[in-house]
Formats: sequence, structure tokens, C-alpha cells
Amino acid sequence: MTVPVTRQQITAEFRHPDSACRWMSQVNGPHRLEVPQPRQLSFRHWGTSLGNVAIGTLEYATRVTIGIADLTHYYSISLPLHGSQNFELQGNAFDSDSAVAAIISPSQPLRLSMDEQCQKRLVRLSRQAIEHKLAQLLGRNLHRPVVFDSRMPLSGRAQEWWRMVANLQEMLAAEGSLCDLPEVWYNFENSLLTSLLYTQPHNYSKELLDRQQGRPAYLTHLETLFLASLESPLSLADLERAAGVSRKRLYRDFHTHFGVSPIAHFRQLRFEQVRKRLGRATPHESVSSIAMECGFQQLGRLSQEYRARFGELPSETLQKVAQPARQ
Repeated sequence: MTVPVTRQQITAEFRHPDSACRWMSQVNGPHRLEVPQPRQLSFRHWGTSLGNVAIGTLEYATRVTIGIADLTHYYSISLPLHGSQNFELQGNAFDSDSAVAAIISPSQPLRLSMDEQCQKRLVRLSRQAIEHKLAQLLGRNLHRPVVFDSRMPLSGRAQEWWRMVANLQEMLAAEGSLCDLPEVWYNFENSLLTSLLYTQPHNYSKELLDRQQGRPAYLTHLETLFLASLESPLSLADLERAAGVSRKRLYRDFHTHFGVSPIAHFRQLRFEQVRKRLGRATPHESVSSIAMECGFQQLGRLSQEYRARFGELPSETLQKVAQPARQ
């Protein structure tokens, strides 16, 4: 899929319920908005939209109730930064606060209540992009919509996913961001979609995990090669020779089992190795020395991508984990 270069800034402030309702109807589709105390409404929505992703922050500053018949084209994922929200859908109800996010899939009628303190981070993902990515990972066309479990407790991988979202939001808001480079943004967007599909349970989860475990043996061989060659450049021709398969099959199998191209997967392993090395750094090692030993030459770009992936700068990892061992 082609990813546009230009970011679209999201900026909206309204004091009237009708205006807020019209705005959110454009964002997520037609819905009803009930505001018991309309004079207290102070609606704000700010953030950025790029490609198949929109990340922003939303608040009403008063208690509201929202009814949505069908998101249709999007997945709406929200995490309260302050306050709380309550969802009623498919006969079930649950509360969402800073420890429990919520993900609403298309074709799920719902009723949502937000308290007056509720300010939440809101992620909108294209339905088409989610379905396209899952079809790639499964190696087949989908015959049913992708429906996620609506409740998303923040623990383990889910917490890491939201950390990635927070850092992407910060990068999207900055001028001259790496996100303006189509190749870089594609990797960020792909990581966001792929990691969500592996992190949050959905109606295809078992098939997806079964397929991941049944990957061809040569991919395991290539991962061993990657780990032994982190400091060296590897070309697609090198991988073809090592795997003994065609480039077409190489791309197909990597997208099926890892969700990314061979080179993008190699780059991710390099980032993970940098993080491991920083975590056990000796007193004479630095971020630059470790990065170069793992094949990175452009340290400025490394720092920005590292932060987007892990939620902190390489220097912060070094200070937080390695420094106490030096004392």
C-alpha cells in the first residue's frame, strides 16, 4: 500500500454539542451524542493522521454518552490518560481507565459514556489496512471481519504497544520528523498493525499463532545468520543464497511469518540487539560504540527509531540499566 508523505494535523475545539457531534461523525462515522450539561461542554481533539493511522487526544470536559451503530471503516482504540469511560456492547459492559484500554471493531453497535475528567488517547486504524495485514500474515484471503476482544488490559505486550503509540504520537507532532520519510513511516505503521494483531486477542488469533509456529525451517536458519551478522551488511542476494529459495518466496514467507520484508526484519533484530547490549554494557562502552558494533552508522536516526520502538532513547536505557552496575 502506498503511504502518503504529508501528515494531516487534527485540531478541533467546540463548545456546542452539535459541532462536536458533526466533527466526530467525520472521524468515526455517524453517531449520537448526549450531553446532560451542554453549557459545560469544552470539546477538544488534537493529533495527527498519516497513511492508515490517526493518533490523537480527545476530551469533552463534561459527562457525555455516545451511541455508535457501526464504525464501518475503522478500528477505534482508546486509553484514558485521566478519568474513565464505560462501554456497553453486545450485551456486555466494562470500564476503561488508565489501566484498561478499549478497542472497538467495525460492525459492533455500542454505547459509550465518558466522565467529566476523561481525557483519552485515541488511535484510529483503517479496517482495510488491518485486514490486508492479517491476510498477508495468514497467507490467504479473509472471509469474516476481524473482531478484537474489546477489553485491553495494559500488561505485557499491550503496555509495550501503547508505549509505541505514545512515542509515534510525539514524533508525528514534531517538525522534520522521520515519519515524513515514506519508507520509515511504512515500517512504523507496519509494526503498529502487526504487533496489534499478535498482542490483542481476536477471532483469527489461534490460526495466526499456529501459522507462526509452523514456519519453514529455512527461516530459522536465516534468523541464526542474522544474529551472527548483525555488524555486517546483508543483501537480498546473500539471503537468497543462504536460504536456497527465490527472492519471490523469500518476500512471501517473511511477510507471512514476520509481517515485514527480510531486510526490515534484520533491522528489527539489530535494534533488539542494541537494546540487549545496552542493558549489559560495561563501563568502557557507549551508545555509539555499541550501535556501530551492531551495524548502525547514523546515530541520530538510530536514536529516533529506537525511541519509537522502545519508548526511550538509547542513552536513557544505558543510564537506567547499565549505570547502577558501574557504581
